[in-house]
Amino acid sequence: MRRSRLARRLEVDWDAEWFVLANIRNHGLRRDRFPAAVVERALSTGRAIVLSDAWIDVCSLDLPCDGDVASCPATCSRNFANRIYRQARVAVFVSPMHRRLIEAVIGVPLPQSVVYSRPQIDTSRFRPLGLPRDIDVLYVGSINKAKGYENLIARFGADRLTFVGPNYLGKPVQGNWLGPVSQELLPTVYNRARIFAHLPEWIEPMGRTVVEAALCGCELVLNDRVGVTSYPPRDWQDPTRVGANAERFWSDLERTLA
Repeated sequence: MRRSRLARRLEVDWDAEWFVLANIRNHGLRRDRFPAAVVERALSTGRAIVLSDAWIDVCSLDLPCDGDVASCPATCSRNFANRIYRQARVAVFVSPMHRRLIEAVIGVPLPQSVVYSRPQIDTSRFRPLGLPRDIDVLYVGSINKAKGYENLIARFGADRLTFVGPNYLGKPVQGNWLGPVSQELLPTVYNRARIFAHLPEWIEPMGRTVVEAALCGCELVLNDRVGVTSYPPRDWQDPTRVGANAERFWSDLERTLA
């Protein structure tokens, strides 16, 4: 908004009941970053909720240590993470695995109140449609090494694989590549797949596409680095349960804040 001249500075309602700090350091190479003074003031109110759906506010390298701080690169610093979690009133995580690994690497206790944001998917759209399953093995998401592209090729071979999503490999995608597909068309693609596979190298904090595929009736092939599997299966495979996850999140959060 500043670049488009719609706003000249950041407006904050300091009388708000709560302040949600979400992925503050997820700015890439941008120079117009979120003002540190605003973050510090929000934390100092005692009314801050820290919401994270990846690793960026804890580790700029996407947690290569896998939660073992003894193997951290020398350049790693937990100072920012320690500060926000020390001062936050509530911490929000997207899976129990996500919480466990952040808790393992920061140098302070988590806030006393922890809330989980379980997968929130539109189950009226992502459901079995009774289509012929003419895709053998499907992957949906960013196509790169960290997301498991090479693991998929090694496991299934290129001939069996269909990829959906943007290509960040710097080279052509092996197998059948459909490119990015709109959210409106994704349920149909999932319903054409017999197997949905996700074998990431990095630790996937949750894995939304895994849930979408499960709700559409795909057989799943996953590894132990997909965070959503750290929930009980009913929380991400039962359509009735998944359809109520958004309401459950707000109820849990409001109960915690009360």
